[in-house]
Amino acid sequence: MKAHDQLEIALHYADLAVAPHQPGVGWHKAHTQRAINIVVRAGNPDFGKDVENPGDGHGVMKYLQEAHEAMKGCSPTNTCDAIESSLEYLRAAVEHGKQAIGMSRMAGMELRQARMFGALLRAAHGTHDTRSATVGALEYAIHVTEHMPQHK
Repeated sequence: MKAHDQLEIALHYADLAVAPHQPGVGWHKAHTQRAINIVVRAGNPDFGKDVENPGDGHGVMKYLQEAHEAMKGCSPTNTCDAIESSLEYLRAAVEHGKQAIGMSRMAGMELRQARMFGALLRAAHGTHDTRSATVGALEYAIHVTEHMPQHK
């Protein structure tokens, strides 16, 4: 699933944003914005034009919205719930990412917001053994649809 692959790239940049680096070079803000750009795509008001988009340009949220629409009646229901949960996590992640970018060294708040941004991206992504339509929703949706003949 393209959304999954793109979300993994966004997670990489979210991890880089909180990795040790030399202060004052814009590392944190640039990597956080790169991750946001992958999630939202060009044309979205949250897209940062000053930083490249290392993803494919389509946007994780757009892929998920298209998958949701293509499910026609959302069967199984849990798969649509999982996609909706992923979208909610991604929306919240983008908000925390924007807050992290907008903060200026307020006693570690910038880093805390960036960590929350990464945590919410991870919640949307999940792990391969995720069995919940709420936490790790994208992996859950992939797992369920892999076993459906119309989605292979």
